[in-house]
Amino acid sequence: MNQQFSRITEYVAGDIHSGAAEMAVKTLRDILSIDSLDTVSQEDWKEFAINLHHGKPCMAPIFNIANAIMIYVPEGNSAVIKVLKRILRQEEESTESLRKSARNIFGDVFLTTTYSSTVLKALAEISKTRDIKVIATESAPGKEGRLFANLVGEFADCKLIHDSTIFSVASEADCFISGADSIIPKGVVNKVGTRTAAEAARVCGLDSCVICSSLKLCPVNLSDLHVTRKLNGRVEEYNQIFDVTSLNLFQKVITDLGDYTPNDILKNMSSNVSKELYGN
Repeated sequence: MNQQFSRITEYVAGDIHSGAAEMAVKTLRDILSIDSLDTVSQEDWKEFAINLHHGKPCMAPIFNIANAIMIYVPEGNSAVIKVLKRILRQEEESTESLRKSARNIFGDVFLTTTYSSTVLKALAEISKTRDIKVIATESAPGKEGRLFANLVGEFADCKLIHDSTIFSVASEADCFISGADSIIPKGVVNKVGTRTAAEAARVCGLDSCVICSSLKLCPVNLSDLHVTRKLNGRVEEYNQIFDVTSLNLFQKVITDLGDYTPNDILKNMSSNVSKELYGN
C-alpha cells in the first residue's frame, strides 16, 4: 500500500484523543494533500479504505470516507478525489450550521460526557448569549472529559465529576447534550458512559439532544469496541470503549442538515454501502 496511505491509517488507528469530527477533517486533508493522488491504483485505494475503517471501526465519519472511496473507485481517481473534496467541504461548512442551531438549545446548566469538539463549539456559542454552567463527567477509562472540562473553563463555569456520581448530580442540570461518533440504526454510538448519562437525564426529567454533523449518520451497525484481558487465574478484565444509546432517550438530533426527531433521523441515512467494506 502507498506509504502515505499507511501513515494516515496508522494515525487514525492510534489517535485516542481527537473527536470523530476532528479526525475526519484531518484524515480528508491528509489524503487530499498526497502528491500524485491521481496515479494511485484501484488496489491501493481499496486496501487503504479497508484499513482506514478497521482502524476506527466504530466511527461513522471514517466509515463514510472509506465507503465513498470504495464506491467511487470504479469510476476512476478523479471521481474519488472529487467526492472526498465534497465531503471535506460539507464537513467544514457544517460548523456554522451547527453553531446557529446550538443557540436554540434549552437550558442554562448542561450535562455532558467525554470529549466532543462539536459539543464544545455548541456550548461556546450558547455562552455568548447567556451565562451557562457545564457539568462534565471525566469519562473513564480514557478520561477525555478532563480535557473537555478544561476547555469549557475558558468560557464557562464547569464542574468535573466522576462517572459514578452522575445520578447524584444530573438533577442540577437543565439539559443533557451529547456528541456522537456515529448514529446508526441501533442508536447513538459514543464513548462509554453516554448511555448512563442519557439514562440519568431521563430519570431526572431533563431534555436530551445529540448534536453532530451529517457525516456521523451511518446506515450499518458499527462495532461498540470492547477488549478483554486475563489478569490472573480465573480473573478477566473487561473494558468497553464505546456504547450504544437508544435514540428514544433523546428528544432531538441536531445536524447541519436540520433538526430531527429520533424517528426521522433514520430516514436520512444513505443506503449505498460497499459490500467489500461491509460484507453483511
